Amino acid sequence: MSWLWSKSRTGKVVEGGLNLLDGAVAIGLVSGAAIVLALGKFLLGGVLGALAIGVFARLSRRAKSKISSDKGPCA
Repeated sequence: MSWLWSKSRTGKVVEGGLNLLDGAVAIGLVSGAAIVLALGKFLLGGVLGALAIGVFARLSRRAKSKISSDKGPCA
């Protein structure tokens, strides 16, 4: 880690958490597979959330364009 990152409050919390995780892995409380599984689920949730936002934006834009086309040229 960089010097600036390790001196900030957030950096110290992140570094402390990583040290605790490293210690738990070292004594066998947590396996590496469990960490990878949790990280994978977190990333999958982010990807699926972004996909859902994209689908929602596309459908809402399509509904708006359909409403404006239904009004016709006289509106």
